[in-house]
Amino acid sequence: MKTKLLFGSLILVLGITAFTACSDKPAYETIRVETRPTRETVPEISPVPTDTPTPTPEPTPVVDVTAPFFVNINRDAWVALNDEFDINNYVSYIDDMDDEVELIIDGSITTAQVGSYPLDVTIVDNEGNSTSDYINVTVYEPVDPGSGGDNPGTSTTNATAFADFMAAYPGDDVHYGIDVSKWQGAIDWQQVADAGCEFAFIRAGWSSAGEFHEDEYFRTNMEGANAAGIPVGIYVYTTDNTTEDVVALADLMCDLASEYQVDLPIVFDWENFFSNFQKYKLSIMSINDLYDAFEEQIESRGYTSMIYGSKFIYDIIWDDDIENVWLAHYTSQTDYTGTYSYWQQSCTGSVPGIDAYVDMNLYYGQLP
Repeated sequence: MKTKLLFGSLILVLGITAFTACSDKPAYETIRVETRPTRETVPEISPVPTDTPTPTPEPTPVVDVTAPFFVNINRDAWVALNDEFDINNYVSYIDDMDDEVELIIDGSITTAQVGSYPLDVTIVDNEGNSTSDYINVTVYEPVDPGSGGDNPGTSTTNATAFADFMAAYPGDDVHYGIDVSKWQGAIDWQQVADAGCEFAFIRAGWSSAGEFHEDEYFRTNMEGANAAGIPVGIYVYTTDNTTEDVVALADLMCDLASEYQVDLPIVFDWENFFSNFQKYKLSIMSINDLYDAFEEQIESRGYTSMIYGSKFIYDIIWDDDIENVWLAHYTSQTDYTGTYSYWQQSCTGSVPGIDAYVDMNLYYGQLP
């Protein structure tokens, strides 16, 4: 049997227990309370439970007040008589948070009749935020082009020589390189090295809906660049839109890299934003999540990840906290204010050992 006074002291102990639970001290302290005997007693009372969970505060709801926007819109669209018209071929749009955005069209068109058809288009996200624009569709009757002339093919007559490119960007901390794929054909990598090329990014292939296609020149290029002593990285063009697919793709890139000497990053090249991007059902948030998953998997395998994109896309799509950036901006001096390591300055370069236009790049850093 215990006195009433001792029961009151027990409550005091419990109060202190709750207060000190978040400190660096022990979770509770024992307090001795001296009481005088009393005739009045009460039955022993069970302790007040102390394991009641603290309610988790409700997270502050995120209110989406940002409207979706058109990444690309062709306001002057032309469609041949009797051809099918699909407005998704003329608009590309995205939202900051919602993977799916509603497209509303005000107006009508028939491709069975030559004429001009104005359309008002509005995109609306799940919160009702909206953006409106217009398209004027012209249905025309095609004209027989005749026999035409000879196809001149690809020419590098007006290309920028690699030596001139290097001379235009002098500096002890500047390095000069290229990126190549099957479009450059067979390459004499020793000539490329002798011309002053200090690094190269080589396309491994492209991937869509989880299906990878290897670039037909990938292995030849990797072997040639390695033999010539040129440090290399690899890049993959992708339109994969699920975490599972990009993680699998990252693993495959690491597997391919393990067959060669790869000292530079493995690059995530997702750039199909201008043609019916909405079909991929990705928001700005979710496509950044895709790159995060790709990067995490690449780095878990011991390689470095990097992301490729144009200045325009970096400004509107990719997160500012992405550290390893390969910037594509075809200008003499970029005004991109974000952080970048590599700058793809031109797509019309001419390099000894390559019989086609080639992308030319600058690297600001220490090469292996």
